[in-house]
Amino acid sequence: MERTRIVFIGGMTDGKVIYDYLNTNRHVEVGLVVTYPDGSEKPRHVDFPSEDKVIKSGTANGALEAISRYSPDLIFVAGWSELLNEELLDCARNGVIGFHPSKLPMDRGRSVLAWQIEEGYTETAVSMFYYTDIPDGGDIIAQERISIEENDYVNDVLDKVDEACFSLMRAYFPLIRAGKAPRRPQHINEGNFRRLRTNRDSQIDWGRNKEFIFNKIRAISKPYPAAEAWIGEKKFRIFKAEMVETFPYCQDAENGSIVASFHDGTFLVKCRNGFIRVLDFELNESGLQSNS
Repeated sequence: MERTRIVFIGGMTDGKVIYDYLNTNRHVEVGLVVTYPDGSEKPRHVDFPSEDKVIKSGTANGALEAISRYSPDLIFVAGWSELLNEELLDCARNGVIGFHPSKLPMDRGRSVLAWQIEEGYTETAVSMFYYTDIPDGGDIIAQERISIEENDYVNDVLDKVDEACFSLMRAYFPLIRAGKAPRRPQHINEGNFRRLRTNRDSQIDWGRNKEFIFNKIRAISKPYPAAEAWIGEKKFRIFKAEMVETFPYCQDAENGSIVASFHDGTFLVKCRNGFIRVLDFELNESGLQSNS
């Protein structure tokens, strides 16, 4: 069997895992890579080597001519937010394959890990699927389940996503290459679609339960901009925290007020049904940071 001609599109750590698998596979020729420019500030961005086959434009649709000219058998996409147009999807003889961090058809769309962690999911998956003109809507090849532990922050879950991507590639790429991979159709009337989060979704309401606040902090911590909260007249970005069930003082304190400060720079904030101990934060006005 001839080597499989592949175009890779991606630029984050999950994509690098997939690229490395393909690039070291003796049955594969990765003839073209489309990625982000070096030094991109996108979370978990990885610089790719500067080679003739690597296009660092940040747009796959803009590389349509080069992709079409290469005439790939397959296109793999991971860690890429741009929607691919139909002309590009038609370039690959045997399809375009992507990865999505949810149990498709649930949680299609944007910011899905943040939504899942904020809502208290204890498990999700990485879905390997064929691209269509419906975002995250193509036939499912396989899914690798991953746990979301109570104290996992989004970066911890993203590490698990990387591992799941590798597991899926190792298990299913030989079947994809042989044209024998499973295909389970998605039905668009099933599941749900997530919108892109905005800064408004990052705001902490101290009138909410401690569980919800803690989950929000976990969901958008580093490498993302973090949850934001007003405490008194100061605005904080909070990267790490823990829930505190009881505290012997200030049970009747106003929600959002600091009820205790500790020698290590951390502090305790009252919320609806308990307290949140803020462990790692940044004060927006001064840029001062504790415990980083």
